[in-house]
Amino acid sequence: MKRFITLTVLLLTLLLVACTQPVKSNARAYVTSVVANTQDASFRVEVRDPDNELEHRTFVIKIESASHGLEEVIEIPKNGVRTINFENLNRETTYAVRVLGRKAGADLELYYKSDAVKTVKQGDVEKDPLMISTKEEFLNMDSKKHYKLTADLDFQDESFAPLFSSGAPFNGSFDGDNHTIKNINLVAESDVYKSYLSIFGYASKSTIKNIKFDNITIDNASKPYIGIHYVGIVVSKISNNEFLLDNIEITNSDVTIKHNLNQSATNRNLYIGLLGGSLQGTISNITIKDSSLNVIQNGVNGTYSGADAATTGTYIGGVVGLIEQDKGINISNIAFMDSEVNVEINQDKKSLGTGQIYIGSIFGSYRSDKNVSNLVSNGQIHVTHTKHQDTEDTKLDMLYVGGLVGSMTKASLQEAYFFGAVEATLSHPLNRVYTGLVAAQATKSGVRILGGGSILVQSSTGTQIVPTSEVYPYTWREKSSEVKVLSTSTITIDGQLADLSGFGVETPDTFLTSDFIKNLLAA
Repeated sequence: MKRFITLTVLLLTLLLVACTQPVKSNARAYVTSVVANTQDASFRVEVRDPDNELEHRTFVIKIESASHGLEEVIEIPKNGVRTINFENLNRETTYAVRVLGRKAGADLELYYKSDAVKTVKQGDVEKDPLMISTKEEFLNMDSKKHYKLTADLDFQDESFAPLFSSGAPFNGSFDGDNHTIKNINLVAESDVYKSYLSIFGYASKSTIKNIKFDNITIDNASKPYIGIHYVGIVVSKISNNEFLLDNIEITNSDVTIKHNLNQSATNRNLYIGLLGGSLQGTISNITIKDSSLNVIQNGVNGTYSGADAATTGTYIGGVVGLIEQDKGINISNIAFMDSEVNVEINQDKKSLGTGQIYIGSIFGSYRSDKNVSNLVSNGQIHVTHTKHQDTEDTKLDMLYVGGLVGSMTKASLQEAYFFGAVEATLSHPLNRVYTGLVAAQATKSGVRILGGGSILVQSSTGTQIVPTSEVYPYTWREKSSEVKVLSTSTITIDGQLADLSGFGVETPDTFLTSDFIKNLLAA
């Protein structure tokens, strides 16, 4: 009897063990491409069943932490992959991921990983930014975080150094949420003597959008910079094509920069605009009103070495000094209204070589391969150039000054209108002067370009020769159906009036189709 009881217990034990053993299978689930934000996560799920053991292709996906769990029931076809999204997760939390299928009437665990998903802190991703409501929070932003402005900021004429540098560029995002940042006065010596002079300074793969800047002043009279200089109100230099600058308005602002005064041994360039110095990426929906850019540039031309070395390139734009990138993204909808660009060139040293000066009310020089569209300006450009007494005439500067852009290479201009004024006063005839109501130089054709306003170039000797003293550069001459001029426009070079009759007479209303430009003109 005792032996019978022992055998019975043994058989029952073996049966119980067999019933509690996990179901074995060659089926497996694979979780890849995990993207975790602050309060949501996504990943791809694939289920492989080589022996066709599973009852069906419906699976339970679970995401679990110590205090929180969610699940989704989904269909994943054979040889298919599904992307799963989970929301309402907790920030800074580690989650396990489990994938369950069915075999032989029981749940079958196809995948499990205890730390498959790790959500991040608020501010680590753009969709869950840190909120800014005070000046102190703004001035203490981290270069890799994401922010959103919740109130207007009045700095009451405070001066501060640029927020980010080339060593720690801005790689986050800043959404102004259409608030205004106003009354900044960057004038202190320790704040303005910077290679990258602006509010944000140096930026890389980042976003700055939806902000209004009002009554911003930058003036480096306390200590003019000697060296490569990038200047703008918003950002100085961009080093990444994935940069986004969108929906920015600048009003009632003034930038005054003195550069390379009494320079002796180093050659450096200047990149300056009210928006930014040297930019790339996506730049769109930019409006500048009732503002001025003032540049006093010494030692403009020369070589990169020697006792008399000086600057060989100056890029001055009412909006941006230089647009330069290998693969453009989007440059469009840019306006420079009721504002001015004033440039004073004083050669304080004998030149060893010809320098190049690029000036426009929108861009100094545009070197992107991305076509640019919807530009409008009634800006006033004033340029004076004084040569050094010992500089040979053959080594004088080359000046490119256009109503919208000084020089435009690689790209085509589409839908543009200038109706301001350009005036250049020269102490001596320069090496070359290229000028135009829209662009002084262009290497590709344009579409729906309208020139207005006036150009006046005067030299003390009255003998300045302008190779391209037409309304448009040579690449646009044959496109009479796409390039037009207003009847009131004039180009005068040392008393000689250019003949503009070949370009016809148009009004903006009948020629331009851009809603962006038309809305600005109607405002």
